[in-house]
Amino acid sequence: MNTSFITLLSATEPSKIIGFDMALLWDLGVIWISLFVIIWILYRLLFKPVTEFLDKRKNTIAQTISDAASQKASAIELKADYEAKLKNIKDEANQILKDTRAKALIREEEIIKAAREEAENIKQKALSDIKLEQERVKDDLKKEMIEISTIMASKFVSASIDETKHNALIDEIIKEVGDVQWLS
Repeated sequence: MNTSFITLLSATEPSKIIGFDMALLWDLGVIWISLFVIIWILYRLLFKPVTEFLDKRKNTIAQTISDAASQKASAIELKADYEAKLKNIKDEANQILKDTRAKALIREEEIIKAAREEAENIKQKALSDIKLEQERVKDDLKKEMIEISTIMASKFVSASIDETKHNALIDEIIKEVGDVQWLS
């Protein structure tokens, strides 16, 4: 508007600040209609697609959060399973070690028992060998005694025995037996 028009308007009507004439109302109506048309066009072209985009984005984020929460729960469950399995493995390893130790102790006892039996067998064999050797020595001693008796008997028979000869003969046999005495 023109400054002269404003001064003219204000001069004719001093009590009104703004004058509402038909042209002003027409301009206001056109402006309001244009504003609503622009808002409706912007709503159709921008607001709906942006709103749809934001809704899709919101749904995608919600789905991602839901997936992450379910994966986290699954991971926690898997972790608990693995920890339980790990504990079971440790318990199983301890049980295997216990069983192995028990088997080793049993095997140790068996080896010691077998060694003792073998030592006893060796001892019994040694004792039987000693007895056999003693019997052999006794047999040899008996044979020697028999030989000595035979020699003595032959000497008694071959010579006439008087008291002095008899004592000399006994002394001679004792000397011969004294050499054999080490066998007993």
